[in-house]
Amino acid sequence: MSTSRPSSAALGAPRTRRPSRKLLLLALLAVLLPAALAPAPARAEPPASVEVTDTTRSVDPEILEHRLAEIDFRTEVRLIVLVLDVTEHGLDPADDGALNDAVLDHARSSDPSLLSADGSHWADGTVILALDPNNRFLGSYAGEDVKLSDSDFEAVQDAMRDPARDADWDGSLEAGAKKYASLLHRPWWRHPAALVAAAAVMVGAVVAAVSTLGLRLAAQRRVDRALPRHRDVLTKRAITDAAARTLPEHSAYAQAAVLAHERFSQDLEEAARLRAALPEPAERPWAWGLRGRERATAADFERVVERLDDADDDILAAADLLHRSGEWRAVWDRELEPLRDSLAALGEVEEDRGEMSTAEQASADRLLTLGDGIARELDRLTARLEDDAIDPDSALEELDTLTRELSAAVEELAEHRIDVLAEDDDEREVLRDAFEDADGGEYRSLRARRHALAPGTSPGLWQLSPVLWYSSWHQESGSALETHRSPSSGGGGVTGYSGGGFSGAGSSSRF
Repeated sequence: MSTSRPSSAALGAPRTRRPSRKLLLLALLAVLLPAALAPAPARAEPPASVEVTDTTRSVDPEILEHRLAEIDFRTEVRLIVLVLDVTEHGLDPADDGALNDAVLDHARSSDPSLLSADGSHWADGTVILALDPNNRFLGSYAGEDVKLSDSDFEAVQDAMRDPARDADWDGSLEAGAKKYASLLHRPWWRHPAALVAAAAVMVGAVVAAVSTLGLRLAAQRRVDRALPRHRDVLTKRAITDAAARTLPEHSAYAQAAVLAHERFSQDLEEAARLRAALPEPAERPWAWGLRGRERATAADFERVVERLDDADDDILAAADLLHRSGEWRAVWDRELEPLRDSLAALGEVEEDRGEMSTAEQASADRLLTLGDGIARELDRLTARLEDDAIDPDSALEELDTLTRELSAAVEELAEHRIDVLAEDDDEREVLRDAFEDADGGEYRSLRARRHALAPGTSPGLWQLSPVLWYSSWHQESGSALETHRSPSSGGGGVTGYSGGGFSGAGSSSRF
């Protein structure tokens, strides 16, 4: 049986040839090694490797590694990010040096490569950024050849502090890495161990190449995940558009869905633009995803498609509920969820009652009584809606009324708690400022979108799930007050380690 040979055109097609990984690595070494050995001013160098360890599940390691890998440190470094909880290392969070000891314990127990050969310093070429979201610590550490001055270590933590206070953990760590990179200017050839540094560049080039290959695979996986979702959105587009057109014009709750549909249309155009920049999976070159621009396109496409997928579900749900058609009963249950979550959280208020002041106990009793009444009212309201005794807009307004009443009762309890905790007006203001940091849960519902559009329409405190919000604020308020009272909690870094014989560079502070 004869066999046909591929044409010369096919053999020469650059989009289908699979390059050798060894050749790719050798090419990288050939470019990077001479550049590293040349005694010229420091060039723009991304980290040789980025490693993210998160034991608290606060960040997305893959996305964070991608973002940090693009930062220019002007010298090869091994960038380590540790997101941990000091209590998991047997340390007291009241100890200002707890994060220093936790990072050292992690290195000794889980990653000795972070330490120098004699175990007395951090390893050369290593930059460590650490964060404890639960106990509000942040820190920066480094090997002797890439360390900063004490004040510069504190400047790195200052850059991390504001995003951390906003619970933007990824943003905090990225800000710290950028600040560190801006302060680290020394060329490697001024270090005593020049030959060792040159060898480190070679190893770093290999690690960087392997890391880039991993980012390439991640970009391709993002696109492969997003493509079927994008096709599904396009398939349902006519239904989604029709649902948006039928939304009641005079419904205050429908207006939120109408605006969501306007954003949906814009996102469709953005998704189409990004999709046009992506090769078909069957025609995708092996090397696609090695470039940062390609990886950014993949991430943007996945993000926009996810937003589209959520939006069409929300628009269809709004139409179902406001017309009481299709899956409206399930959509109504979603509207009830924030209040039901609050009623479930009342048990915590009841458990804490014995430790409350007299004024707090009186407020807590009123809150618990109100909760019992709301539980019965939710059942009655659902029955009326099912019997067509009330229209959906009025039913949603009733839920908002119950939410306002519950919010007012929770605000009263919080104010009495402030009276107990605060010693002066400044501390009262600190505790009230913590209102904004408390988490009342995230809910995809018509009521949530309506109030997001007009947050000032309800006087006083208004939370979709007020008791959940109070539980979060109750936990955060003590930390906020401690930060206000502690001179070290807002700035100056804490140096030193409890572990004997260790004097690695770096410090930590609170946020």
